[in-house]
Amino acid sequence: MYEFDHELRNRVGSILSIIETAFRFFIGHRLGMINTFAHREPYILGAVRQEGPDSLTEPTAAYREWLSEYDRLEGRARGDFVTHFREKYGPHLPIWVATEVMSFGALTKLYGLMRQSDQEIIAARFQIRTADGRGDRGALNNWLNNLRNVRNICAHYGRLWNRTFDVLIDAPGRAREDADDLLASLVRKDVNNRLYGVLIIMRYLLLSIAPGRADVVDLVDFIEERADSVGFDIGKLGFPDKWRGNPIWSKCFMLDHEPMLAANLLDRASCMTAAEAREALTSAQPTEVDCAQTSTQTDRAMKAAQRALLRAYLKYGVVIEIQLGKTKYYPTFQFRDGKIIDALAEINRKLSSSCDGVSSVGVAKALLDWWQTPHPDLPSGEGGRTGSPLDLLNSVCEKDFAVKIDEVNATGSFSVST
Repeated sequence: MYEFDHELRNRVGSILSIIETAFRFFIGHRLGMINTFAHREPYILGAVRQEGPDSLTEPTAAYREWLSEYDRLEGRARGDFVTHFREKYGPHLPIWVATEVMSFGALTKLYGLMRQSDQEIIAARFQIRTADGRGDRGALNNWLNNLRNVRNICAHYGRLWNRTFDVLIDAPGRAREDADDLLASLVRKDVNNRLYGVLIIMRYLLLSIAPGRADVVDLVDFIEERADSVGFDIGKLGFPDKWRGNPIWSKCFMLDHEPMLAANLLDRASCMTAAEAREALTSAQPTEVDCAQTSTQTDRAMKAAQRALLRAYLKYGVVIEIQLGKTKYYPTFQFRDGKIIDALAEINRKLSSSCDGVSSVGVAKALLDWWQTPHPDLPSGEGGRTGSPLDLLNSVCEKDFAVKIDEVNATGSFSVST
């Protein structure tokens, strides 16, 4: 039994290291797109509070406590990569390096301090969803805290066999509503504090992080085999009856890859939600009426016009839309002066019309790839690097942009990945 628990602990710890590494990347990448030092800007994170209507906002106590802990970790950080970034950026590390020197506990707390929208995007990336389809940030925060606890047990040679964990695992909202959901067993009280619950969330996360890896499936096979040879009840580890019937334990099982793809796109461009995009369309023209209107009626008419304008953009395929879960996002570079940029709209319409049979996320990726990829025949961008169509759009007027794109046949480089 001792040898079994030793091997179990080693294998669980090894898998957790893969998950931890992935979250260091995804959290750092998400925040890095917003600001180089987002972790040192509580106003960017949204980790601020306001005591009263006339008082100034200030960092929350949770953020101040986290920053104090992180400063200690950063101060102890050593290595060539740390020295390099300190020489380039100054005494503090940029977020994509900062996540490398954080403890798993500090990383988990940082996730909890992020803006709600960013937390939901990361949760939706891993298809951890509320009942209404949004990313379930509460469940993911709980999972990270649970895995941090298990990692500490493994690191300190604690017993995993037949252990009741202190941190209960939360079932995502969607799993609570659907008894056939892959994660429905997490609702059970004899699962959510036992090893089986830990294994199922590890397996679920790895299906997005490294879909081809079957480490967790191999681990449950190992547990089942040792249960027979050593002679213990697998139910003591939280394995429910008929657990093999869950398709998640098939090595061939795959999750839909598109949520991960959509989240990757959101990490590549600043985006607005549908509500924010509609509000930004200040050029929308409400339907004229003969009689005078109240301010409330005028406001409603304007909002109706903004909704109609965004629907028209979508109908004619002139705007890039990225859908993650039930939330739709629109890269902000497409809009200027209260409307879509006409030259951009015409290119989006032309390129998207050649994407028959491609999923909406695939179309969005192909369009974003084209706008952001350097083109050898376009003018050089900042620092002499080869410029992309987006660089050109941001540096010249629309007319000159359209002329240059046609002159070098830049749209000819458009392609769709299959």
